Amino acid sequence: MPRSRDVSIMRWRDFLALVAVCVVWGLNFVVAKFSVTGDPGWVPGFDGAPPIFFAFLRFALLYAFLAPWLRPGPADMKTMFGVAMCMGALQYVLIFMGLQWATPSGMAIALQLGVPFATILSVVLLKEHVGPVRLMGIIVAFAGIIIVVANPGEADLSLGLLIGIGAAFVGALGMILVKRMPLDSIRMQAWIGLISWPPLLVLSLVFERDQIAASLDGGWIFLAALIFTVVLVNIFGHGVFYNLLKRYDATLIAPLTLMAPLVGVISGLVITNDPIGWRLIVGGGLTLVGVGVIALRQNRKLPNAGLAREKTL
Repeated sequence: MPRSRDVSIMRWRDFLALVAVCVVWGLNFVVAKFSVTGDPGWVPGFDGAPPIFFAFLRFALLYAFLAPWLRPGPADMKTMFGVAMCMGALQYVLIFMGLQWATPSGMAIALQLGVPFATILSVVLLKEHVGPVRLMGIIVAFAGIIIVVANPGEADLSLGLLIGIGAAFVGALGMILVKRMPLDSIRMQAWIGLISWPPLLVLSLVFERDQIAASLDGGWIFLAALIFTVVLVNIFGHGVFYNLLKRYDATLIAPLTLMAPLVGVISGLVITNDPIGWRLIVGGGLTLVGVGVIALRQNRKLPNAGLAREKTL
């Protein structure tokens, strides 16, 4: 599909579609928190599904929906496996494990480090040149997340956010691998789903217990949450998102997608009653500013580096 004649201006219909996607992605932090912990108490007695098992359910359902789009398959299966592990199984297990301790608002901020991580990796692995503006953005983003995480009074919260930062790094590494093997969005997600669910099932059977009983305790609300994360977040969200990327430059879309973490923070504060303090306000603000600065500058070697955080939603 050809790009718009003026890629610096987004049509209102496309902008509203992007807003809808960002709202879905932002709400997903609360939905995921509920799925693995039971918070905010929508189902009495439901303490959440085990995180590895929930990741298995997510990717098994994603594969079930997208199986017809598996063909033609990728030419490099080794790289595809690496992509699936980085952008699928491993990073989502880390996110869901982190959410057992971290708040949705905190996780929404922590995952923003995917952008500076992708930029740094493009420098190290792809020989990208980073000027003083992007370098300052990287420094500000990391300074902000240090403020958010460095909270000795809440060690569990900090642990969850550190796990989330690990997920952001893994997802950024996956972006480097994707550059070696480009596929369209739907086919990429189909293969990620297919490759991710078998090892997740094995890991869950080895390390977790009472997975089915714990999930059934969530009733239809847990099922709705699972469908939300697959149908709305992955299929609708990423489908619309990558369609917009065909029409507009990444440097226009990337800063606008900062709406997603803002929705994540607001929904965490409103729905799950996340504690709000100066660390979240100051640190989160600095992180978003730093990420925004990076996203506004074109990455020549990895054009979608400013969108790395969208790979972890």
